[in-house]
Amino acid sequence: MRRRLFISLGAAGMCSVLAGCGTDEQEGFNLRDVPSGPIVLGFSQVGSESGWREANTASIKKAAERNRITLKFDNAEGDQKKQIAAIQSYIAAKVNVIAFSPVVETGWDDVLRQARDAGIPVVLTDRLIETLDESLYVSSIGAEFASEGNLAALYLENDYEGTSGHVNVVELLGTRGSSPTKLRTEGFRETASRHGKLRVMDSETGNWTVAGGEAAMKKLLRRVKTIDAVFAQNDDMGLGAIKALQAAGKKPGTDVRIVTVDATRAGLTALAAGKLNYVVECSPEIGEQLMAVVVDLFFGGQVQKRVESEKAVFDSDSAADALPDRTY
Repeated sequence: MRRRLFISLGAAGMCSVLAGCGTDEQEGFNLRDVPSGPIVLGFSQVGSESGWREANTASIKKAAERNRITLKFDNAEGDQKKQIAAIQSYIAAKVNVIAFSPVVETGWDDVLRQARDAGIPVVLTDRLIETLDESLYVSSIGAEFASEGNLAALYLENDYEGTSGHVNVVELLGTRGSSPTKLRTEGFRETASRHGKLRVMDSETGNWTVAGGEAAMKKLLRRVKTIDAVFAQNDDMGLGAIKALQAAGKKPGTDVRIVTVDATRAGLTALAAGKLNYVVECSPEIGEQLMAVVVDLFFGGQVQKRVESEKAVFDSDSAADALPDRTY
């Protein structure tokens, strides 16, 4: 079974350079030049800070095994220096492809130039980088973070349709300097500013964790007199906000409405129970998409610069329907 799927993906990689898999020999793929040997992927994960991230790692490891790809895996544990060292070790090992989920947006140009000079293509997963030279990476795979922020604001705004006055919103942010934090914030505030119904009163960093979200929410409760709603940039921080609100004698989902991003099993469970109001999906299961890109690159194929992951918005009813089949 594994071998059959590997061959299927390999054929897809070859197909992308075959002029529609046709018979034009001048534009086709020279089968005598097909690379041999195992495909080796060096992957540096940003950390293991949340249930979403653990599911993302599991998806990548499972897909690599299923597709017979040798995976050299490293966990950066939120440390950019450690992640750069991992990438340099992959370059020294002469892997076929390097992929990583960057800890922060900036500071990657030097090490990615080293990869390019060594002839090793780089793929970004989940997160983006800030660079003036986009040739330093060949593809990025993941969600449209600004769109997730847009959707969170849109659904929250619609929830208050027909009510008078402004809605006081606080934000629980992820790691500062990361692309999800930056773009989800921009997307949420852009949509919130269109009609002026939602007013962002304050924000606090929760670093993607339940404990961080709880601590951040407690700080915001002390600083902001009236909080109508919370935008938590991931489920775990939203779950932390639930704990802080309950400790303060407030009923989450009713007294204070909460919208989050991710759609993990824990998040959807809280949503189905009425403790959250909406959850915007950001699927961590991008392993197969990554392996398809890796195989295409190995066989010399062309790949898309941007590959989007799945996305949906859940309310309590759709969350209950989705839970039985949720794998993360």
